[in-house]
Amino acid sequence: MLNTVSVRPVHPAPPAALRYRRSVTEAEVYQALLQGPDERRVLLGARIAPEALARFAAGLANREGGLILLGVRPGGGIEDAGGLEPLQLSHALHELTAGAVLPHVERVETAEGVVWALHVPKSPYVVSVGSGPAPYWDGARLVALPARGEAAAPPDPTARPLPEAGLDDLDPAELARIEDRLRERGSSLADAPPLEQLQALGMVQEAGGRRVPTVTGLLLAGRPAALARLLPQAEVSYYRHEGDDVDHSFREDLLRPLPAALERLRELIQIANRFHPLTVGLFRIEVWDFDVEVYREGLLNAFVHRDWASHDTVQVHHHPDRLEIANPGGLAPGMTPENILRHPPHRRNPQLAAALARLGYVERAGQGVDKMYRLMLRYGKEPPEYRAWPQAVTLVLHNPGFDAGFVRWVSEAQNRQGGFTLDYLIVAAALRRGPRPTAELARALALEPPQTRKLLARMEAAGLIAPEGQGRGRRWRLAPLPR
Repeated sequence: MLNTVSVRPVHPAPPAALRYRRSVTEAEVYQALLQGPDERRVLLGARIAPEALARFAAGLANREGGLILLGVRPGGGIEDAGGLEPLQLSHALHELTAGAVLPHVERVETAEGVVWALHVPKSPYVVSVGSGPAPYWDGARLVALPARGEAAAPPDPTARPLPEAGLDDLDPAELARIEDRLRERGSSLADAPPLEQLQALGMVQEAGGRRVPTVTGLLLAGRPAALARLLPQAEVSYYRHEGDDVDHSFREDLLRPLPAALERLRELIQIANRFHPLTVGLFRIEVWDFDVEVYREGLLNAFVHRDWASHDTVQVHHHPDRLEIANPGGLAPGMTPENILRHPPHRRNPQLAAALARLGYVERAGQGVDKMYRLMLRYGKEPPEYRAWPQAVTLVLHNPGFDAGFVRWVSEAQNRQGGFTLDYLIVAAALRRGPRPTAELARALALEPPQTRKLLARMEAAGLIAPEGQGRGRRWRLAPLPR
């Protein structure tokens, strides 16, 4: 059972060098090795299983928060953890703790290899991982959490059963679509009885002695009449604009289950979507005004993150130079348009997200924003823009034109490197219009200056960028790739 009780024990303040969210240095890592674990610090090896790592993170969150150093041996010494990715770590912990633990992940370079510093905040309610008692870090080991008062986790609106609905409110055609998706993905659920499939996906629940659809069930397979009666906010409105005018030339309102709505929205957007062919070496690339995978991720994010208690609807405005996707519900606490790429994922609706992930529509680990950034920057577009208000969020996907030279540069650089991180793409995209100073690149990356300088040094060593000038006047430019 997740998130059942809460406790706030008193403990001594941590050493100033290791307080939450302060950057950790190489010297502090070696100091921590000498001092060993304490009430706010956990030392773990690089090969720890994700579930075990999540239990340690939950144990810290259930106390007062603290720091996990990943890639060290408690007995002394460094195990190089450079093969891990920061987003992989934060997303895995977020997933395994049902969205309760949102760590800040920091890379620390040492003489013996990479160590990851995971800054874990205190949770306002109790965090569990899997079955069994919630973990609690006592300063030396994990123990069962002492029960000292209770605080419920925020309820999931998409897990709510709908007693006023019946199983006949689910559309057989949409249920067949779900079964087909499960079979295409090789899921063991594909051969299960229909009712067992729906229960496993969180689409059906027992209420009042009978099985009824949940909000997730109706959103994924509800008949239009049932949606209109019980979830009218599931409607999505599509507007096509001929220019920058507020007035639209075409509108279509869709009140359908989410998979069917996604399919129709794709048809509508593709009608006015153009692509540009480009040949790079032996390969032909198609660069669309609005990449299908990008706007699909944007739409899915709007459904997964929206406030389903609100009666407002998702709106899609399609202009020639931009695509705007607006959903009710503000950003999660602590998340801003500036830090959204680095902030660990947070979903209001974990049951809907889990069902969409199991059906292959979304990455359950919450990598949709990263995917949009990667695809847009790779094809010479501006990064996604988020506009946030207390009760709404708008995602803007810009179509600034087609930069064939930059797309070729990225393609050739990726082939040469055998891989290209998202941070590399962010830097390259910032430099494609000319040299930029380190401070400006740090803002584009949403990283601290020391982390930015380390990243730029790696890119310079790889022959991707080159410096201009010295000292405070130093700027960076893209390096020409050797033929």
